[in-house]
Amino acid sequence: MMTHFENYISSAALLAGLIAIDYVGVLLAILADLRSGIAKAKRTGEKLCSRGYRSTVDKAGRYYLTLFAMTAIDVMVVAAIVFLRIFSGWNLPPFPLFTTVGAIGLGIIELKSIMENTRSGDNIKEAAKILKGLLKNPDIHRIAEEILNNAK
Repeated sequence: MMTHFENYISSAALLAGLIAIDYVGVLLAILADLRSGIAKAKRTGEKLCSRGYRSTVDKAGRYYLTLFAMTAIDVMVVAAIVFLRIFSGWNLPPFPLFTTVGAIGLGIIELKSIMENTRSGDNIKEAAKILKGLLKNPDIHRIAEEILNNAK
C-alpha cells in the first residue's frame, strides 16, 4: 500500500508528464509550421533567409513564455488542490488545465498557419466549387443513380 508521500510523488510525476506532453506538442506544432513555411518558400521561389528562421525562434520564445506563465498558474492551482485534500478532505483531481488549454490554443494557431502555408483551404474551396458544378450536371445525376441501382 502506498503512503501519502508516495501517492503525492506519483501524482507529481504524472502531472510533470502531462505538462511535458503539452510542451513537446507545442514544439512539434512549431516545427511543422516551420517545415510548411520552408516548403511554401521553395514552391513560390522565395529565397530562404535568416529573417524567417529568426521569426520562428522569436515565436517559439513568445509561445514558451506564455506556456510557462500558464504552468505557473497551474502550480498554484494544484498546490491549492493538495492543500484542500490534506486539510479539508476534498478529493479534487490535480490537472494542469491552464497549460493544456494554452498548448491546445497554440497548436490551433500553428495549424491555421500550416493551412495557410499549404493553401489547403484554397484547395478545399476549389474542390467544393467543382463538386457543386458537377452536382448541377444532369448526366452526373443519371450516372450516380445507375451506380446506386447496380449496387443493390
